[in-house]
Amino acid sequence: MMHRAHRRYSLALLLDGNAYLASWRPEKGTLFLPAAPPGAIGDEVAVRVGIAGQTPRVNLFGTIGLIRVSGRPSMPPGVEVVLDPASLPAARFLAIAARGESFSFRDRLPRWAVARRLSALWNGLRHEATTLNVSEGGCALHWNAAAPPIHEAIAVRVSDGLFGASAQAVVCWRDVEANGEQRLGLSLVGEGRGLRAWRELVASVASSGARSG
Repeated sequence: MMHRAHRRYSLALLLDGNAYLASWRPEKGTLFLPAAPPGAIGDEVAVRVGIAGQTPRVNLFGTIGLIRVSGRPSMPPGVEVVLDPASLPAARFLAIAARGESFSFRDRLPRWAVARRLSALWNGLRHEATTLNVSEGGCALHWNAAAPPIHEAIAVRVSDGLFGASAQAVVCWRDVEANGEQRLGLSLVGEGRGLRAWRELVASVASSGARSG
């Protein structure tokens, strides 16, 4: 018996906030796409999703787990995508935007100057970066590759190991130095283990005697 090779499709969608929330299943890690290219279960999907009337756009990756070829207004045709684990922080962030919840890009919390190596996940790729300063609300860092745009969601690896934690963040500003080096400002969003791990990291830096500002 010959097996069909899995294919990869890409598309962009702009969804109403309520439609996104109805399609997103955080407990399952799935997102239903009401409009998608023809495919088969197991095919890979890369989709750029935005919320109508809002700025954030995120890139999500996964595989087709279910196909609905016909339906009705409340259950339109489309595909259910099982998101890759690396895409879950971005999907959760988009749910925050879809609910209309506010998040502050520029906090006024104390900042500590420290050069800490961090691993960040964006657009399906892992990037190494070095912080300029950190606070409980986020950080500024050097970025040595093609930089994500403002309002883009990324995941920041806070702790290593098998059970390492990642914090969800959003790019709130970008800057370019005279030497061409890029700097990014990140604002943390959401809750959970990643945010708790980040706060522990900041507390450690603060207790180390690092310069505050």
